[in-house]
Amino acid sequence: MTSRMAIAALLGVYTTSVSAMDLTEAWNTFQNQGPTYLASVHEREAGQEYKELGKAGVLPQINSTAFWRRIDGTSEQDTVLGRTVETDLEYDSKGAVVELRQPIFNKQKMAEYRQGKQRTLFSDYVFDTKTQESALSLSSRYFAVLLALETIELAKVRLKAFEQQVAAAKRRFELGDGTVTDVDQATARRDLAQAELIEAEDNLLVARRLLQELLGVVPEEVTTLRTEFPTPPLDPPNLQDWINDARANNPTIQARTLGVQIAEEEVKRASAGHWPTLDFVAAYNDSESDSVSTQNQKNEYGSVGVEFRMPLYLGGSTSAQVRQAAANRERVREELNATREDVLSGTTREFRGVQSGEARVRALELAVVSSERAQDSARKGFQAGTSTNLDILNAEEQAFITRRDLLEAKLRYLLARLRLSASVGALGQDDIEQANNYLGPVIPLRP
Repeated sequence: MTSRMAIAALLGVYTTSVSAMDLTEAWNTFQNQGPTYLASVHEREAGQEYKELGKAGVLPQINSTAFWRRIDGTSEQDTVLGRTVETDLEYDSKGAVVELRQPIFNKQKMAEYRQGKQRTLFSDYVFDTKTQESALSLSSRYFAVLLALETIELAKVRLKAFEQQVAAAKRRFELGDGTVTDVDQATARRDLAQAELIEAEDNLLVARRLLQELLGVVPEEVTTLRTEFPTPPLDPPNLQDWINDARANNPTIQARTLGVQIAEEEVKRASAGHWPTLDFVAAYNDSESDSVSTQNQKNEYGSVGVEFRMPLYLGGSTSAQVRQAAANRERVREELNATREDVLSGTTREFRGVQSGEARVRALELAVVSSERAQDSARKGFQAGTSTNLDILNAEEQAFITRRDLLEAKLRYLLARLRLSASVGALGQDDIEQANNYLGPVIPLRP
């Protein structure tokens, strides 16, 4: 799994410019410098330390304490004769203690040890999930830029065609061959095409800005779809196989499953508050004038033993923590169920999206050919007197809509394949490269 890309410099914001970029280059750039991806990398790095934190609790703990105190005061002491003798105190007290503590029996520390390993693995699955989500977001935004660019080109062609129709209608009207209705109809279509071209340019501005969020630099050119558009069959071809694969390998489901295990360990950790603990303790003490009674004495000794602690009453906090942990465990379990159903529904949707997307692409390819023939027939029919000016305008409009629908259908098909791979936890560099193979012609990012 991977993800990388680059784009910026809009509305006066300065960023580095790069030359033509395809989807694979965008993917690599995103991994190298995309803030969203880098944030998830650092999140995973932090998650790797959970296992070390959990292990630390069951390993020996060695602590040392050193002190130096200046004592200045008086001491009063009664004698056997009933008199009080006052003594000035003025001396230094200093010492050091080194203690080693090794848990022998501690159910709470053992639960934290198991949780540490689970949380590290959980962070891996979260990273996989975020990487695949970032890859899908990158692809979606890259394709949105392509759709906006191609829509602008189609809109320009459409606007030019309508301008020619306006000019032709005016000439025919001036020659007494046409009507003012023909002029008005052509003018209305031209004005609408002009408005839609402006809207398409606005859409490109937004699409570029959204892509810039993920990257950081703006390419001068991007690669767009090739004319050839193969639609190979899915492997495996059976929906149930994809669902089984998603159930077993989807990283979000795996993360949620680990979340349930972590929550179960939290219940055990909380319950361990009722249990005693037993530690092995070894210490070494070196002190001088440690107290008033040991003035001018130097003590140096070591100790070895075990320490037993038994909680008797903590105000009911342990029982409350157990109930809280149990409730959270059930919440996480239900979240797992909801996530599983959502992922399986998404897998079904994307599987069907690939299949129907293929059929839609093929149908629209035929529709484009038919709409171009309809355009030609409308023009010839107008010259022969069997078609009206409105027929020509409608044919031009339909041809534009069909071409744009075909482009959108192709991009949706590619996204459906990427999303289907992500649903089974398999979206990676090879999928990005396969989608990139559909790209080839270079077009400027600022038309």
